[in-house]
Amino acid sequence: MTASPDVVILADHSIWLALPAFAPAFVVAGVVFYIARKNRQKTDETGEP
Repeated sequence: MTASPDVVILADHSIWLALPAFAPAFVVAGVVFYIARKNRQKTDETGEP
């Protein structure tokens, strides 16, 4: 029997598999942030709290 060489895993591609699950969450968070920012600017212009 021959000795097996040492195996070093340099990269794990599971992050690429998880990206499609996280991308919609980032999009939704961005839209919510955008709307909240627009509404805050809108109330500042009118002077109403």
